Amino acid sequence: MKIRRRISVIALLALWLCFGAVNAVASADTGDIGGRIERFVEEHSNTTAGMAVTVFNSENELYTGCFGYTDRENGVSTDMDSVFEWGSTTKLLVWTSVMQLCEQGKIDLETDIREYLPEGFLKNLRFDRPVTMTHLMNHNAGFQEVLWDVFANSEDEIMALGELLSHRQPEQVFEPGSVTAYSNWGVALAGYIVECIAGQPFYEYVNAHIFAPLGMKHTSLKPDYSDNSFVRERWDRLVCYTADCQRLEPSRYFIPIYPAGSCVSTIGDYFLFAQALLNRESVLFQKPETHDLLFRPTSYFKGVDIPCNCHGMWMIPYEKPVYGHGGNTAGCSAYILLSPEDNLGMAVMTNQSGEEIYNCEMPELLFGKFDESRYFGEKRELPTGIFKSGRTVLNGPLKLYNISFMGFDEKNAEEFWIWDRDSGTVYAPYGDYLRVPTWQVVYELAIVGLWAVSMVLAPVMLIVMLIFRLRRRESRPAGKWVAAALLLRLLLVGILVYVVMSGFTYRPSRTFAWCFPVIAVIAVGLAASAVMILLALERQGQFMKKGTIAARVMTLAGIFITLINLVYWQMFLPL
Repeated sequence: MKIRRRISVIALLALWLCFGAVNAVASADTGDIGGRIERFVEEHSNTTAGMAVTVFNSENELYTGCFGYTDRENGVSTDMDSVFEWGSTTKLLVWTSVMQLCEQGKIDLETDIREYLPEGFLKNLRFDRPVTMTHLMNHNAGFQEVLWDVFANSEDEIMALGELLSHRQPEQVFEPGSVTAYSNWGVALAGYIVECIAGQPFYEYVNAHIFAPLGMKHTSLKPDYSDNSFVRERWDRLVCYTADCQRLEPSRYFIPIYPAGSCVSTIGDYFLFAQALLNRESVLFQKPETHDLLFRPTSYFKGVDIPCNCHGMWMIPYEKPVYGHGGNTAGCSAYILLSPEDNLGMAVMTNQSGEEIYNCEMPELLFGKFDESRYFGEKRELPTGIFKSGRTVLNGPLKLYNISFMGFDEKNAEEFWIWDRDSGTVYAPYGDYLRVPTWQVVYELAIVGLWAVSMVLAPVMLIVMLIFRLRRRESRPAGKWVAAALLLRLLLVGILVYVVMSGFTYRPSRTFAWCFPVIAVIAVGLAASAVMILLALERQGQFMKKGTIAARVMTLAGIFITLINLVYWQMFLPL
């Protein structure tokens, strides 16, 4: 099917029935952006679930279109009353709130944030250099990744924001300002600082100072969406899909650290907020100078005069610099893109997880081709070595998440980054990549690989031992310790599987925090078993058969490699 600006009413109605409703207002000075978007959607209709897009300048709405379905199976078309999750675009509400308080003189962006928090609130700071609000905006406050309590299955699992942030705090692993590592927890902390200064919950502050002034009546930020019955009722009926249109079940979760990504709204309200960010005279700020400050760079790519971040908004290298923020949840994707230089903006919402066609490719229709070579040149020397993302876990029982390595090839050359030879760091939006020595890569892969092999062999050895025990009908002390060690390792596997499944199913961390103290006990038991087996080998080695000695040695090797992994990956530490 084909959509054009001037098609007949009959064709438009037919299209609405087949593919969803379209509400469009186009403007000639945007080069028929409405028609180009509609043709683009037509080309990608096979992989489109539901999508809403709006194009605007600071004064006018130039085009708004709703396409596809919020429930493909039941034929529920996307329309102006459909709601979508903002994901991390919600973070722009945090930075807008911070800039409002900054404008009022209630917060200084370069002051130690501990001055705005309850005394002793931050427990895991490791560096003398203070963390400022600018560090939180730039995502370089130094906090390691948080893998727990990001999503929740039930609204009953939602805590007050301050309680949640105090409950489990990530360790500060980098000196503030040294490494960019995207941090949901850091943004939620900034939202809590707004709470502390304003004396009210963050969602109430946003409702009063952003949503109400802009007339955003179909938007909810409260983590259970109970403050807006319109949003909650439609959110409950929203169906989400993968990027290739496979239905996701389940796909909608609550977000306890809600300032980092919990907002839900219609495309109409999304437009009101996005346009207000573009408009220098909007009601969001009392002074136009505050708007100007919002778009002023707060971090640059290393060694070059190219902005990376502007008070929480990332720079995206289209033909001209575009600023904004994208967002992904378990079932939705969204983007707000703003070009103050051209006085143009685009906002996109989809009910597809990890969607890129509309969030990454479609904006080229308005802003020109995404091409970093305009900034860094056509040919760049590829970084040599192996790298890890700064957005990772370096300390604690979830350190195994850190075993993700990457090299740079021609495909990576298309990405937006700059390599600093001296530091060995690849600087990129959302997170830097740190070069790691080859020995570390080999060591980590080797111990994990050997551990996996030993874990696979453990049940096989236990079955063989049981068979021989039944045939021999006798028991030896060393054999009991071997069996105990094998059983402990199998128990360990079960606990680790439980931890992984808890993470995948977004169980609250308190439900599996007990696992790591138990792992510490298992480690002690394995060490004790190894000592007893060694004593048995010393005392009875000359009387044991070669097969028995081999079984003992294999068991000891399995215990040894297991203990190395438990210690190196810090799985014995409390969560």
